[in-house]
Amino acid sequence: MKKTFISMAISIAALLPTLSHAALTAEQQQQLDSIHQLLTENPEIIGDLQLSLQQYVEGQKQLENAKKQSESWLNDTTIHTVLGNTDGSTVIVNFTDYNCPYCKRLDGELTKLVANYKDVKVINIYVPLKQQVIEGLDTNSAAFAIKVWQQAPEKFAEVNRLLVAKPGIHTKDSIEAIAKKTDTTQYLTGDTKINESLVKNYKTFVALGLRGTPAMFIGDELIPGYVPYDKLEQIIKKNMAENAS
Repeated sequence: MKKTFISMAISIAALLPTLSHAALTAEQQQQLDSIHQLLTENPEIIGDLQLSLQQYVEGQKQLENAKKQSESWLNDTTIHTVLGNTDGSTVIVNFTDYNCPYCKRLDGELTKLVANYKDVKVINIYVPLKQQVIEGLDTNSAAFAIKVWQQAPEKFAEVNRLLVAKPGIHTKDSIEAIAKKTDTTQYLTGDTKINESLVKNYKTFVALGLRGTPAMFIGDELIPGYVPYDKLEQIIKKNMAENAS
């Protein structure tokens, strides 16, 4: 039985080089050769490898289905706030939370990016994981930002800047201070439709298999976590080049 398993494993490993074709890059061919050698020398890992690959492929299928089903929702800028060019063709879908320190850092990088690349549109999908309710208010930071975007879009950039600038978790006092400074106090009210949209944001977040904020989709690429500006710029340049070709 063991001999048969080893023979089968070696046979599978031997097939790997036949996958080589013109579409593979030099780096991919090198990786494929390395996998071939690894499996030949360690046939006992093939079962676990096969299971992992099947789980990965299934996960990718689920992700693609979830992306297709949520595409129109994620791109609806009457619901979601936008940084940059509202008509931009280079789109970043940014899952974020005003109470997340890494989201706030990333917002600064994205603000810099849209200033330097006029075709970039950042769609903010608020997922207030850390705070759904602020004691003493009928709203929270995300709902407040959305309401300003929908009803006084010319004031959103400053509201967003101040929400991001506040260290730590927002409180009733911090939200009211921002509203007073930006003359948006009238938007500190509850809104059923906005609350429903935040619930749908969370459901979409879960369906896409995301586990935390920030997380971005740039084209088909999922980028979890905070990304410094230099790396973010490289990703955007690559995306633009691919779209232009």
